[in-house]
Amino acid sequence: MQIRPELAPIMAYWAYLEWYQERSMDFGLILKAFIERAKDDSLPQCFVAMEGSLPVGMVTLKLDDLWSRKELNPWLSSLFITPGNRNKGTGHALVRVVIARARDLGYPFLYLFLGQKDPERLEGYYRKRGWEVIGTDVDNDGLETKILGFNLR
Repeated sequence: MQIRPELAPIMAYWAYLEWYQERSMDFGLILKAFIERAKDDSLPQCFVAMEGSLPVGMVTLKLDDLWSRKELNPWLSSLFITPGNRNKGTGHALVRVVIARARDLGYPFLYLFLGQKDPERLEGYYRKRGWEVIGTDVDNDGLETKILGFNLR
């Protein structure tokens, strides 16, 4: 399901805790970004996994996620599953939603770059699901990262 505006603060809070708190990013900027992702069907789009009325995970499909590789688009970004809901297939289901949406938009390829927290585990997770390492570059903080791609055809 695409994120609804009322869920944007929850998604922003998850993103802040997972990726931005240690980088001193202002929460207001993150919240604004997630509110934008809930406006319509244009990119970026955030998708949320629900368990009843409770959100349990999210993922984003966006453009220009890796600043050093603006020629590559679109990107799977911000995959997050709440700790109590991990290892239940929720992440894989969200990744499939992004793959389907990117395919529907006519893109031939989908990309992601590995975060700095446990990159070996992340690489294994994605490679097991058909993603391939296509190169390395620097992430948006200037740190080396691997770029993975998924053929949508």
